[in-house]
Amino acid sequence: MRKVEINDLYRFRFVSGPQWSPEGTKAFFTVTMAKEETNDYESDLWLLEDGKTRRLTTSRDVRTALWLDEDSLMFASARDPRTKEALKKKEQLTVFYRLGINGGEAQECMRLPLTVLDIKKMEGGFAVLAKYDMREKRDDAYEVFEEIPFWMDGKGFTDGLRSRLYLVKDGKPEPVTGENEQVGGFAVCGGRVIYSSHCYDKVFSPCAGITLLENGEKKALVPDGTWQVSWVNFLDGQPVASMTDGKLHGIGEIPKVYSLGENGPVRLFEKDEVAGSGVGGDSTYGGGARTAFDGRALYYLTACDLKTALRKFENGALATVCEVKGSIDSITVKNGRILAACTAEDRLSELYEIKNGELVRLTGFNDELAEETEIPLPEPLSVMNDGWQINGAVIKPAGFEEGKTYPAILEIHGGPFGAYGTPYHHEMQMLAAKGYFVFYCNPRGGDGRGSDFAELRGKLGTIDYSDIMAFTDKVLETYPMIDKNRLGVTGGSYGGYMTNWIIGHTDRFAAAVSCRSISNWLAQNLYTDIGLGYGEEIVQGDVWRDPQVVRDQSPIEFANKAKTPTLFIHSDRDFRCYMGEGLQMYTALQKFGVPTRFVLFHGESHGLSRGGKPKNRITRLTEIADWMDKYLK
Repeated sequence: MRKVEINDLYRFRFVSGPQWSPEGTKAFFTVTMAKEETNDYESDLWLLEDGKTRRLTTSRDVRTALWLDEDSLMFASARDPRTKEALKKKEQLTVFYRLGINGGEAQECMRLPLTVLDIKKMEGGFAVLAKYDMREKRDDAYEVFEEIPFWMDGKGFTDGLRSRLYLVKDGKPEPVTGENEQVGGFAVCGGRVIYSSHCYDKVFSPCAGITLLENGEKKALVPDGTWQVSWVNFLDGQPVASMTDGKLHGIGEIPKVYSLGENGPVRLFEKDEVAGSGVGGDSTYGGGARTAFDGRALYYLTACDLKTALRKFENGALATVCEVKGSIDSITVKNGRILAACTAEDRLSELYEIKNGELVRLTGFNDELAEETEIPLPEPLSVMNDGWQINGAVIKPAGFEEGKTYPAILEIHGGPFGAYGTPYHHEMQMLAAKGYFVFYCNPRGGDGRGSDFAELRGKLGTIDYSDIMAFTDKVLETYPMIDKNRLGVTGGSYGGYMTNWIIGHTDRFAAAVSCRSISNWLAQNLYTDIGLGYGEEIVQGDVWRDPQVVRDQSPIEFANKAKTPTLFIHSDRDFRCYMGEGLQMYTALQKFGVPTRFVLFHGESHGLSRGGKPKNRITRLTEIADWMDKYLK
């Protein structure tokens, strides 16, 4: 069998977003692929009916699809020249097409003067979430900032912009929310709409309110500015929400699911986990729902340390439908039937039906790749540290031979409230194919183990660093064929922060690659989209009241002790961990004579490794592999 190659990205088929039809007799889902010729992604809809699948669209630019009835669906697309020219001029426009699943061409059915972000069918029309610009005029030559945040990762400059809710009847949109009201999410039930929102003029707050719209009247279910809201919906017609007041663990507190009745929020169940999370990776594309509502039942996905769990809440009882290795990426449920897009340990995403707690694969878009490629499976490993069991996994090199010694690379996940599992991970498998052991763990501060495990405020670089080093020691003890003098470390976002931290606190690694990192909380908290809201909370301080507290958790403070050759990778449109963070570390290492290199991608955001332009993703992986090869081989 051949080994994984970086360019296999162009052969991947990403399955995502399954949706049952209104009566549950059929479902559509999206298949996306990266195209080398256009340096972009192409997406089309496929249909599942009677156990068989067939392609529905061939336009390759399908977005935002939904069922209209049992035999037709609607999707957004920019397929005609007039629409493409309007969008090129940055006009606010979204064109929808109706497609009958039994044949015939898609026909334009609705043209909205809005940039639609989400759309849901309701009685008498549609509820639409769209971009709204409060400013009368903008000039491409400059930007004006009057709000915080003034930019958002993946969205660009957002000063004066809002996500606004509209009701669309007979093709005409009417706004529901105010001009300065930022809508987080919404759901519909018959003719009712529930939405979370926050009104602000200068400084955005992570705390919002929840409103019910019924018969043209608005009713506040949760006052604005009081709760951090993850999602809202209806369960058997009753408004429900995933949210937290942050009283125990601040902004990083795990949200809980509440029913929103006349007497205020009432918690539905006591499970201390996120309803709608999952394990991280770099081999999915297209999104989809992590929660599903089917009559009286709520289904949700959640990270369960190295696994993904699917839970079901019904009639006051919470049950586990299944816990799987790999990842369940999105779900849809109708009449008790569960469809899911899943990524296995040794296979890219496919469509599955979950029956009796087992995954039954329905598609084989990635069969050829799986059958001809050697994909070493992650081997679970645990270590006790400070009274906690820290779980992780080790991937052996492709073509592993007993008696040989190998270099190894430590991968650190983002977050810190994230979690690694065991689904196919292209970066890790690429490194394994190049002859490296790859290992990773879920240290304290992450998802999948409850609130106490996730509590890391004011402790960055302490207990998490201890967990990671303890796990590294365990890996070297368990796998003596690893050459401890040829260790590398890499990670992105929080993983980049921790890579920066590690090189200033130990010389045990011979090479490092720090991606989309944080190095200086004094700066990070003042110029990124989550700085004031999240950054000051996670470090428990700011530059004026507690400068030493902030500095003590900033890797730049220890850069003068670094000796590890380090590659920094950033994107100039990453407004979550701005490029200045990596540049500070890069400059410091240059000053102190440490071998270093900085690679800056133009036009990319924080999600480069998962959804950046295909050629940039290829270049990024090549840079990582070349740097590790240079210092570990």
